[in-house]
Order: sequence, then structure tokens, then C-alpha cells
Amino acid sequence: MLYREFSPHILLHQYVETYWAASGFMKTEEYHKILPDGCVDILFSFGSVSAKGKVIPFRPNIIGTTTSYIENYYLNTLDMIGIRFRPGGLTAFTSTPIHEFTDKIIELTSTDSLFDDEFHAGLPEMKTTEERIKHLDCYLVGRLKKAFEPERRIIHAVNLIQHSKGQLSLQDVARESCLSPRHLERKFKASIGLSPKAFSNIIRFKSALSYLEQNTDSALPDIAVRFGYYDKGHLIKEFKNLSGELPSSFKR
Repeated sequence: MLYREFSPHILLHQYVETYWAASGFMKTEEYHKILPDGCVDILFSFGSVSAKGKVIPFRPNIIGTTTSYIENYYLNTLDMIGIRFRPGGLTAFTSTPIHEFTDKIIELTSTDSLFDDEFHAGLPEMKTTEERIKHLDCYLVGRLKKAFEPERRIIHAVNLIQHSKGQLSLQDVARESCLSPRHLERKFKASIGLSPKAFSNIIRFKSALSYLEQNTDSALPDIAVRFGYYDKGHLIKEFKNLSGELPSSFKR
């Protein structure tokens, strides 16, 4: 499978993390696991997918913020493109609370249409991935004139959690974001799709995973201490919950 990423227009950088494309041909059904990352994706499939998959071909599908890994199966021709929104980025384009999409894969047109038909009409007829990406990029730039203002305090809270690799206490996140813990919880869930605690756990997991992949000789107790887990057992439990794998599985 060939996977590529494309940078969004500079005006979209605060909302869109990346555009991506995946393509290939599988003679037999292939299994792929997607790990939680705190983001919301909108994807389009122009090829065949396995009956086990939940993605509807030739229609825009929204993948909400996930609390654990997703298993996908692909067969024959794989031809997908997607938009990965930064945490909270989709709120610039919809007033729908993001937690309504959490842990769901939904055909976008079955919702109260976040975007009009121009968003996806014509995409299947476009001949190249670059042409499709350019179409989506131009569409989203055009929508900025009608964009909602994301909750700045929540975006600040997201940045605090990411900068601390998920280790800043929620009390400190709330205080530095000028929100009470209760309001942080409510607003964060509406904008990100997860509670601040769940999002912190995912960011900590991602940070520990990245470190583990780059430092394969590191002992698990040392990694647990470095990333604020209680002990090795706590680290292993979180890896199994979020990835379905033991930490040792990610040592290359």
C-alpha cells in the first residue's frame, strides 16, 4: 500500500493537519489497524473495500475521534483520500458537537451536512490524487469566509496537553486555560470529542510509542517513568487498551 501526505493551504494550517492518500491493489484481504490520535478524519474511497469495513465507497465518510484502535480490512483496489483535522479544527466548519461522532464512522451526507454537495461532487471523476486534494483544499479555503471561531481556550488546552506529552494535570490545564474543571470538561468534549483525560491519555500513549520505536533498547519501566505511568504494568495496560498490542510489538 502506498501512503502519501499533502500539506494544506497556509490559511488552513490551524484547522487541517494534513491531507492523505492511500492506494494499492491487494490480491487477498489485508488488515490494517488505525491507532487513536485525537483527530477527526473525513475520507473518500474510490475503490472496493471489504464487507467487513464500514467505509461507504464513493461517499464522504467522517471518522470521529476514537478512544481505541480501529480495524479495517481492504480487498482488491484501494484508492482513498482523506482530510485529517487537527484536534478542534473541524469546529471551524460546523456547530455540531464533535462528541456526536466519537467512535463512529458515519456517511457524511447522512448527517446535517457539514458541507454542501460541491464538497464531494465530481471527486470520483477526477483523474489524479493531486487534482482531488486541490479541489478539497480550495473548497475549505472558500468556506473560511463562513467559518466559526474555534473556542480559543480549548485550543490552548489542547496545546498545553500536547506540549506536556499528556502529563500536565487536568487541574493545571483548566487553570492555565482560564476555565473551571467542569467547564473544561464540557467544552473540551464538544470541541474535541473526548474528555480532557481521555485526550491526555492518547497524547501520552502516542509520545511513549514514538519514543519506544526510536529507542528500542529502552526498558519498559524506564519508559513508564519517563511518560508518567505508575509503573510498567500501567504502561502495558494502556498500550493494550489503545492499540490492542503489547509495547514489545512496536520495537522494530
